[in-house]
Amino acid sequence: MLRNYIIIAWRNLRKNQTYALINILGLALGISCALLIAALVRYHYRIDQHHRNYSRIYQFTSRFTSADGQFSTRGVPYAFGQAVRTDHPTMEQVAMVDEWYSPLLSIPVAKGADKKIKDNQHVGAFVEPAFFHIFDYTWLLGSPEALSQPGTLVMSAEMARRCFGTTTGVVGRTVRLNARTPARVVGVFADYQDNTDLAYSVIASWASLTEQRGGRPEDDRFDNTNGSTHCFALLNDHFTVTDWNRELASFVKKHNPEKIKETAYPAVPFRTMHLSPEFGGVSPGLLVSLLAIGFLLIGTASINFINLATAQALTRAREVGVRKVLGSTQAQLFWQFMGETTLIVLGATALAVGLFQYGQTMVHDYMHGPFRFTFYFSPSVLVGITGLVVSVIGLAGLYPALVLAGFRPVVALTGRLTTRQASGFTIRRGLVVAQFAISQLLIIGLVVIADQLSYIQQKELGFHQDAILTVPLPDMPIQDRSKMRTFRTLATALPDIAGFSYSMGGPPQSGAVSQTVVRFDNRSQNEPYGPQQTWVDADYVDLYGLKLVAGRNLHPSDTAREALINETFMRRLGFSQPATVLGKLIHKGGFAPLAIVGVLKDYNQSDLKESINPLFLTTLADGYYAANIQLRSTKYSPALKQLEKAYNQVYTDSFFEPTFVDQQIRASYQREQTMGKLINFFAGVALFIGCMGLYGLVLFMVVQKTKEVGIRKVLGASVPSIVWLFSREFVRLIALAFVLAAPIGWWVMKSWLQDFQYRITLGPGIFFMALLATVVVALLTVSVQSLRAALANPVKSLRSE
Repeated sequence: MLRNYIIIAWRNLRKNQTYALINILGLALGISCALLIAALVRYHYRIDQHHRNYSRIYQFTSRFTSADGQFSTRGVPYAFGQAVRTDHPTMEQVAMVDEWYSPLLSIPVAKGADKKIKDNQHVGAFVEPAFFHIFDYTWLLGSPEALSQPGTLVMSAEMARRCFGTTTGVVGRTVRLNARTPARVVGVFADYQDNTDLAYSVIASWASLTEQRGGRPEDDRFDNTNGSTHCFALLNDHFTVTDWNRELASFVKKHNPEKIKETAYPAVPFRTMHLSPEFGGVSPGLLVSLLAIGFLLIGTASINFINLATAQALTRAREVGVRKVLGSTQAQLFWQFMGETTLIVLGATALAVGLFQYGQTMVHDYMHGPFRFTFYFSPSVLVGITGLVVSVIGLAGLYPALVLAGFRPVVALTGRLTTRQASGFTIRRGLVVAQFAISQLLIIGLVVIADQLSYIQQKELGFHQDAILTVPLPDMPIQDRSKMRTFRTLATALPDIAGFSYSMGGPPQSGAVSQTVVRFDNRSQNEPYGPQQTWVDADYVDLYGLKLVAGRNLHPSDTAREALINETFMRRLGFSQPATVLGKLIHKGGFAPLAIVGVLKDYNQSDLKESINPLFLTTLADGYYAANIQLRSTKYSPALKQLEKAYNQVYTDSFFEPTFVDQQIRASYQREQTMGKLINFFAGVALFIGCMGLYGLVLFMVVQKTKEVGIRKVLGASVPSIVWLFSREFVRLIALAFVLAAPIGWWVMKSWLQDFQYRITLGPGIFFMALLATVVVALLTVSVQSLRAALANPVKSLRSE
């Protein structure tokens, strides 16, 4: 019996190849997109679960409270780990980690200059030995025990191959960290095969950090918190997170008594950090939204199947009638039609897996941030795919099979079966409405994201960005002022260089600021909020075109003597007129009093998701880590080559890595740009699937209305009127879909825009564009077949029945 079902199903699909092709392609697109989304979501929810003690790992964080509210960071003071171990020795393991961005290694060679390797794809780290008792690594050579000694490191197999060309015989080899600190390789660990947030390519001993920073980390005070310095702990029944919460107040009182009311150090489960936006993690809402899109794409492909299957019911009515007269039961007919559905879904799944594999490559080439993922087939994944296939078979095949198997044989054989009886006319209309509501919802999201990205990239930011590039300086505890002066002299002597400045971290909107505590002028207490600070030289204001509303620019100096403040800081200090704040002093720990010499017009020091915060700028040559260079010519290539030559002449152990400011600003919205690309793609897929369904339905309608069209043409009907005969039904359904999609789209995108302090207004034009795009594409799809019917010879049409 099963063999007979399969043979008949195969014959029917070969007979109706267009029907089969539309369904297979539509389902394949829907399933492949759903698989990509499921793989991405699975990656984020399974991050770092391969560690044996995953459920017992906690990360200490810092939480600061001020008049502006609460601010949390993953970072902790350098001395935090030692203080925890001293105060709470019953903690099973405690490990400090200081992340090292774009690690640079210099490898001595027998002849010539040292070989330099810089890893811009991964992060390095300085860790305490306990790190490897908390997290699991697979060791190919050596072990981490030797990391208790200064001047030691371990590396990934990939980094070992880059440095030495092999993963064997590298233990004992010497490299230089940041091209200056010697370190001996004591181990090589296997490349990461699982999802992880700890993909360090180079891991050096915590003791090596002393020379890198120019001092012992444990000697730092608790009021200095670095966002890249982390502390992990392995807790057990002897010391639980409840114990830590109970002891936290006394811990802060002992180690940071001046900030006991403003500071806390919560211990957060490591398993929650990746999905915690407040700590820079991925938003669960984003993943839920993508999952919803995956279900919607599966749904819209299944709707196609249902619509086309039920629309074809009239052509198969006599088949059903004959089978029932010959003794077939309703159950047998039901499983016959479910068999056809199964063949289509299995064919679509095979195609979808191929598309999924290709999609993975595209994701790794073009996606960034939370949208990148690593995927491996496993038994659990295969079970999930099987469940998806069974669900699609049930979702797409159940209703058509019940409709077809339920025909009354007498009615079917006598030809009195109407379109409404055969094909669930009202239900089909509802499904078309649902399908295009999904498409319009995605198009609304696409238009809003595109408009918001255009707005933030075109908004006046309050500073120049054209033809300006930034060049990172070597990562040093204290910059070499002599080399800085030499590089400035060489660069400014080039004919294509129009301006030059040093700063803490590049352009005004780079976010290269730190939060601090200050006391204003003669006030006895510190300000109840933490203004932001950044170091710039005297040329910075002119190079970026920052506008002074009062006072003057900073005088040239290598040390902090004067300050420029922005208008927001001026207002927070209680002044409404810029001139009245000039000459007042800012007191900051570790610095001489800074005289306010000017007030700058507000500009965005971070991306447009954040509001403008109180900010002051001062000179401090030791803290400059970027050169800002303005080019005179629009022909950048010769200027960049000349700059590279000058840079390499001064910084022989570093890399020349220039970035244009406008590119940096665009890169700060990379997550939103990638989300826009995804929505663009998914909206296109949903609309394409919907249009394939429309094409199939119109193809069926043309066959059913062949005689009617012939009669209309004989009676004088024009081609446009016949085209409208087929189109008007779908235009009404698309309009109804818009009524459903518009309020949902407005609510969803309004919530998304709340992440931006500066955002567009959701006007009617956005929703009109979504409606217009859907109507135009649908009419074009319908017109292909309807025009063919309208232009057909009426004599042949009348003879066709």
